[in-house]
Amino acid sequence: MSKFSKGKKGKVPAASTAALPDIVFMLLFFFMVTTVFKEKESKKVKIDKVSVEVTEDMEKNVLAAYYWIGKVPGKEDDYNIQLDDDIISDSDISKYLKELKQESKYKEKWFSDFYNVFKIDAETKMRLIKKVQDQLKDAEAFKVLYSVDKK
Repeated sequence: MSKFSKGKKGKVPAASTAALPDIVFMLLFFFMVTTVFKEKESKKVKIDKVSVEVTEDMEKNVLAAYYWIGKVPGKEDDYNIQLDDDIISDSDISKYLKELKQESKYKEKWFSDFYNVFKIDAETKMRLIKKVQDQLKDAEAFKVLYSVDKK
């Protein structure tokens, strides 16, 4: 008969890490394929955009200031202006843009590649939009794009 010993047990072999890079790259590839980029939207202002038949797409990665002009959620006749991430009054837009113009990133491209992108609610009064446009003139920000839905 054979004799069994209880004293010495064999060591467990180390887990093989040879397949680990393959798994990492598969996960990386999966997330690259399934990621969806969202359009910049406002959470502070409600917008029902105007729709038109002919549109032109904006270039990717341009320097821009985004304006949302629309109704305050829960209030009928109250409109807000959101510039980038902040609610701002129409009289402060020129000051904000002049400060932005002094930043090194914007300074050299201000007149050539800087845009003001408007997303405006269909019910917004033109008087408010005109006030904003006057502030843009004061700040020498002349390129304006209007974001709309395609019909």
